[in-house]
Amino acid sequence: MDNVKIGAFITERRKNKNLTQLDLADKLSVTVQAVSKWECGKCMPDVSILQLLCEILDISINDLLNGEVIPLGEKIVQAEKQIVNLLKERQDRIKRTFLGVSIMIGISLVVSALFFLTVHLLVPSYVETWRSVVLVIVVTLIATAWVELDLLVERKILSKLKK
Repeated sequence: MDNVKIGAFITERRKNKNLTQLDLADKLSVTVQAVSKWECGKCMPDVSILQLLCEILDISINDLLNGEVIPLGEKIVQAEKQIVNLLKERQDRIKRTFLGVSIMIGISLVVSALFFLTVHLLVPSYVETWRSVVLVIVVTLIATAWVELDLLVERKILSKLKK
């Protein structure tokens, strides 16, 4: 999706309807700044108001997402292209998030292993065995907590993407 093209289209349609940004914002129950951001191409309207926005501007959601009024004969073809593009964008976002979380988990495991190794090497051999056991347990618990935290973050991020 081309946010700048969509923003220019929103501006054009709003002006054709003789609406100011304030008028449109009031009808949608959003701020004037939100409308301005859409029209500048900085962001897209929230999904929850797309249908109402399109009704106000007398366009279809497909027209809005393409940034132009689509002739009736091409609507189905354009709709299918738009759906495929949206699915690809979503899939790419999920892949990037999964990769980022995987890297974060990997780094956490490496850091935990290095910490464990460092502590193990620094503990003198004459230290009583029970202290070594306690140290190993503490380091293992810290590493486990860190991995669980990473997994919790991953689940939270992925659950937001699936919505």
